[in-house]
Amino acid sequence: MTLTKLLSCFRCSVIEVFVKYLIVYPKENPLGKRLLTAILLCSTSLAFMATSFQLLVDYRSDVSGIELRMHEIERSYLASMGESLWNMDSKQIQIQLNGIANLPDIPFAQVKDIQGQVLARAGSSSSQFKTFNRTIPIQFIADPVSRKTIFLGTLEVSATMDRIYKRLWDKAFVIFVSQTAKTLLVAIFILVTFNYLVTRHLVTMAAYVRKLNLSQLSVPLVLSRKAPPQTDELDVMVLAFNDMTEAIKRDVSELTEYRTELEELVIKRTTELAQKISELEENEERYRKLVEISPDAIIVEREGKIIFVNSGALKLIGADRPEQLTGMSMIELIPSDWHEIAQDHLEKLLANEKELRPFEAKMMRFDDTVIDVEISRSFFHDRGLLAIQTVAHDITKHKHYEAQLRTQALHDALTGLPNRILLMDRLEHAIALAERGNYAVFVLFFDLDRFKYVNDTLGHDAGDQLLKIITKRVLQCIRKSDTFARLGGDEFVLVLGNIASEDLVNQLLSRVVSAINESIIIEGQNITMTSSIGISTYPKDGKDSATLLKYADTAMYRAKELGRNGIQHYSPEMLTHTSEYMAMESRLRQALENKEFVLYYQPILDLRSGKIIGAEALIRWQHPEFGLLPPARFIPVAEETGLIVNIGEWVMHAACVQAKIWEKAGLMPIRIAINLSAQQLFSPYFEDKVKQVFVDTGLSPHSIEFEITETMSMKDPEHVVGLLQRLKAIGAHIAIDDFGTGYSNFGYLTRFSIDHLKLDRSFVQNIKNNLNDAVLASSMIGLAHNLGLSVVAEGVEDKEQLTDLVAYGCDEMQGYYFSPPVPPEAFAEFLKGNKSLDLSLKG
Repeated sequence: MTLTKLLSCFRCSVIEVFVKYLIVYPKENPLGKRLLTAILLCSTSLAFMATSFQLLVDYRSDVSGIELRMHEIERSYLASMGESLWNMDSKQIQIQLNGIANLPDIPFAQVKDIQGQVLARAGSSSSQFKTFNRTIPIQFIADPVSRKTIFLGTLEVSATMDRIYKRLWDKAFVIFVSQTAKTLLVAIFILVTFNYLVTRHLVTMAAYVRKLNLSQLSVPLVLSRKAPPQTDELDVMVLAFNDMTEAIKRDVSELTEYRTELEELVIKRTTELAQKISELEENEERYRKLVEISPDAIIVEREGKIIFVNSGALKLIGADRPEQLTGMSMIELIPSDWHEIAQDHLEKLLANEKELRPFEAKMMRFDDTVIDVEISRSFFHDRGLLAIQTVAHDITKHKHYEAQLRTQALHDALTGLPNRILLMDRLEHAIALAERGNYAVFVLFFDLDRFKYVNDTLGHDAGDQLLKIITKRVLQCIRKSDTFARLGGDEFVLVLGNIASEDLVNQLLSRVVSAINESIIIEGQNITMTSSIGISTYPKDGKDSATLLKYADTAMYRAKELGRNGIQHYSPEMLTHTSEYMAMESRLRQALENKEFVLYYQPILDLRSGKIIGAEALIRWQHPEFGLLPPARFIPVAEETGLIVNIGEWVMHAACVQAKIWEKAGLMPIRIAINLSAQQLFSPYFEDKVKQVFVDTGLSPHSIEFEITETMSMKDPEHVVGLLQRLKAIGAHIAIDDFGTGYSNFGYLTRFSIDHLKLDRSFVQNIKNNLNDAVLASSMIGLAHNLGLSVVAEGVEDKEQLTDLVAYGCDEMQGYYFSPPVPPEAFAEFLKGNKSLDLSLKG
């Protein structure tokens, strides 16, 4: 074979290899294609960066050479050029220029005189690429001694980059060709190796998987290759494949065994299911009967239409036959202004919200009357469709009674005027309107002078009659939009809003004062009353209801200080009493540290046996200067400053310690009632501190009863419900104090986990002489008993009050009729002597 043929065959083989591994192989093997792409990208990038760096270095070297050449021209030719130009030797100048133009990369040079005229030039200034021009001044040293020089003209030299760029281009081409060839050879080598070591075995595995079926599970996967010196990834994959086929074989065998068992189980379950279906049908029939006789209205809807109603629903709606309701929508039975609430409740129900409570709404009867109902809903699937069951309970009477109680809770029982709660609400409303309308609000605080004297001389009945007459007179003098409220005793507040000027206030106030000052004949006595009046103004004096009421009260006391029967407008100077307040606050803080507080205990007696069954712990302050102070002197300050929380904790701990002392002394076990403040009740750590007190003292929680007021419980009912339930869970008792004077939502009251209701002393005091108070007391006792609660009457002071309370079924009592609050030693004597109340009056 000739050399030509040999080279031809070699070239054909090389081309074959290139075509196979660089074109055909990547198309048939995507993994190889990605590998080839990665190799080419990486190699090309590295080659490009290396070539670029090398060319950059060469370029900078060549440019530096041109710069050096320029400096060499200036150093070598400038002196002789200056001498030739001085001698005007044009031939010598031309020779020198020709020599410069023949230098590498210097295609052009010329000489100009001082006027800029060209004297001689050599070479051509045209260039394909960038040129560098330099102008060099030509000087001649006329005096060698002084080195004085004479400027003769300029030498201009041009340098070109043509040779540099051509050499760089040639070098780049050579590097590119060599790097490309090297990259392709490396890529082919890697692809051949990858194909031999990996790809062909992957193809074998793929073919094995495609053919794999239950009949070929016994045939293992084997790769056609020599065993490697150590286990590699392909061996792991082969082992995993073979383990998988073995596992499948075992599973198939087990499934075959299970099939027979499953068939037997299906037969058994089918029989049981048929039996359960029969039982369900029987249960459904019983459920239908129970639903039919239920006193509540039960209505079932499917696809928005009523499909079933029981007799309770017919009675509630006033229908005669189920057909009158069938086909209607439940929403048609609810007034339009309640549609949104009903729809919202339904959407929450369908959204699977947990513990969705019943809601109150209105329903229309067929006789066009509207009733109050409590509605609860649930849903179920009936024949594959969603059905809604509505249970409605008539609460019209309950709502009416609740509205009556709410009215009583917000109004003064004697005069019918708004009480403090309603007053504050209306005052806040008046402030809001005044802020929008940009006008003033006047708060007038009235206190009747010498009213106590009337009570003491003529009796409480005369005092009550006097208050009613004055109330009627004042109401005749004011506008319907004004609010006249009684805070208690002889204290009244008048709120005037939307008043054009203070003159009108003075005119109205003059009428009111005149009405109060008119003589009144009660029980044959001619009585003339005067009043002390304090006035505060929004927004001049304050911008919230509490501040305005406080400042009006301050001004009223100032009027009393100045001799009564006067009117005082609030001014900041009246707050001089704040120093006394601050002193009280400071002294209160020290009182806890100095252990100046003591607890007195007022007995609580069972009205069935007359025995002491409990005591209310009442705090007193043993003041180092003023002696024993009642809580009314310092508790308001403690509440305003937040000290009530610490004081309340001390009361709780001291009461538990005392109860444990009596327990260890072998005295009869009783429950100790402890009053809680609102700040305590809503303190984030209150529950933990309660538990810690029981741990520290060793006292059983069953010995303690916590008392909260109605108003306090309604500040955040959800929080109070949860807290009281947890206190009940550890064994403590719960009581509602001052019942009947606040505002209670009876829906929440039933959830408060209460043991006792404490009937407020205001109802007990007038129970004999005031029919309204007697009816209210009797009704509240009956209501409590219906709720499963016992009633404690507070403030029992005489036998007549006790007789009526026993007649009304009251369970327990406390008051001065039996004993005032006493120190713990005196109370222990009560227990030791088994002191009891004479209940012979029962007979």
